[in-house]
Amino acid sequence: MSIRKKISRKRGDSVGSCRHHGGTSSRDLLDFSAPQNPLGTPEIIRELVRESVAREDYSRYPDYTYRRLREAIASFYKLDYESVVPLNGGSEALYILVLSLRPTSLVVFEPTFGDHRCLAESLNLKIVSVPYIESGERYEFPIDRVDELRKTADRNSLFILSNPNNPTGTALSAKQVVRLLNALSEFVVVVDEAFFELCYLCDEVSALKLAKSYENLVVVRSLTKTYSIPGLRIGFLYTENGDLLNAVESSRAPWNVNSIAEAVISEALEKYSSELRSFAEKSKAVIRKESTYLERGLRLLGIRVYSSTAPFLLVKHSTPTSEISKKLRELRVVVRDASTYPYLTQYHARVSVRLRSENEVLLGAYRRVVENATPSES
Repeated sequence: MSIRKKISRKRGDSVGSCRHHGGTSSRDLLDFSAPQNPLGTPEIIRELVRESVAREDYSRYPDYTYRRLREAIASFYKLDYESVVPLNGGSEALYILVLSLRPTSLVVFEPTFGDHRCLAESLNLKIVSVPYIESGERYEFPIDRVDELRKTADRNSLFILSNPNNPTGTALSAKQVVRLLNALSEFVVVVDEAFFELCYLCDEVSALKLAKSYENLVVVRSLTKTYSIPGLRIGFLYTENGDLLNAVESSRAPWNVNSIAEAVISEALEKYSSELRSFAEKSKAVIRKESTYLERGLRLLGIRVYSSTAPFLLVKHSTPTSEISKKLRELRVVVRDASTYPYLTQYHARVSVRLRSENEVLLGAYRRVVENATPSES
């Protein structure tokens, strides 16, 4: 078979055509499209970055075993360091797991972060999409479908979900996670907790605490969200399944975390654990307060808002989001068009929760746009 036939992408398609992310590189726009901690980066981490650059850590390779980083993460989260796998951001986990496990299909609870679709497309993997259930002003996790999925899924399926869910903001309870893991004991289940530390209504028990009891469980965390450091690209994968760990380690690139991220996060977690925990608690309190403020303000403008426990809100306009987004951008405000998420529509958008002064700007911009909008059938 020729190379031309092996590559199925049509001529003219962009390399990232299956990828749709929030975020803008323009500093002239107020960005509500990429959710992260509204308090920004802790000063502790800012200072550690400056020190790392001054030491010229960038001029050396990181330790490819990441022993110090693993131990720092394990100590901070009270985990077994040998079961920690450092990641170049939480999103790297999916690529490593698919390479390690070679699943025949991905069973994904959606809508959710969409890189799995790019991966499935490139590897010709089957995707089984399981929709969240829209119920009034919230989306519910389809826990009642788990038994059915156990019976119908391919034997070598990989199950994927996010908690809290991105973009709906729905959080599973510990009981739901346990029920899920028990029902799917013959399958590997990946629980992406990228926003867990910023989830102000999440159950006290993270899936991390269940790893000792469930060898089929893989938990993924992203420190970039918690500490607003997306450019450092740092997260970790955790499982106490020894065989799976060995497979993951064999598939992980030897220097997947850069030397500055390694040095900064190791030292931050080692020396400033209490400060970082306090920062996370303060962040959750701010998110809860500002989420309530933003939700109320948007609803007063006639915009449908779904209940969320995360630092973002899923909204539904009466006019296509593409039109709303264009007008908001003219007012120097950016939101995330959510129409690319499975089961959402051209009327949906995801709005990040920011600080009060910024949220006031967003509401002011929305007010100007909505007053001049012509409602459509939605």
